[in-house]
Amino acid sequence: MRLFIVGATGRTGSLVVQQALGRGHAVTAFTRRPEAVATRHPQLEVVPGDGLSVDDLSRVAGHDAAISIVAAPDLKQTSVAEQVTRNLVQAMIDNQVNRVVVTSSHALVATRPRLAVAFIRMLLRHSYADARNMESVLQQSPLDWRIVRANRLVDKPAVGSVVRMPGGQDFVGGANELTRADLAASLLDVVADDELKQRAIEVTGARRR
Repeated sequence: MRLFIVGATGRTGSLVVQQALGRGHAVTAFTRRPEAVATRHPQLEVVPGDGLSVDDLSRVAGHDAAISIVAAPDLKQTSVAEQVTRNLVQAMIDNQVNRVVVTSSHALVATRPRLAVAFIRMLLRHSYADARNMESVLQQSPLDWRIVRANRLVDKPAVGSVVRMPGGQDFVGGANELTRADLAASLLDVVADDELKQRAIEVTGARRR
């Protein structure tokens, strides 16, 4: 596939770029910081641009799919994920690119552990509001969208497998955390799966053996 990666220099986005190249995909890394892309590969193109510009995102033209890893940068009120997603949707419609995968948070729909979920929703209320609005933009679009809701991201070595649940469900089994490397692999699995059109998926890490 020819993949357009938005947020390609973030902690998860950089792993998506590396793993996509390892799987043989052609990759366009779209970022405001092209100098931060350390990877060099004949199948990699680095494109400078701002997700708040539909014109910049029009570079999605000619790709098979987009993967967007955008989240609020801090605890302040924000709409960055919603705005970038709205612009990406418009650019994709304008340029006849249909498939898109975005990252979101399992905490939006989790019901347990009840006290921990309530606390994290209060603490990150602004970023979660932004994520809900982002999801709504996608769900109202005509695109072949997929939402991957990650559970408690951590910077640890990959486990190599994950536990998936249908959108909106709590996990049965698995660990209460997900490594960024395993999330990156899941995003690439989801974008390639023709059966997941217009679905949300909850993802957590498998237990280490």
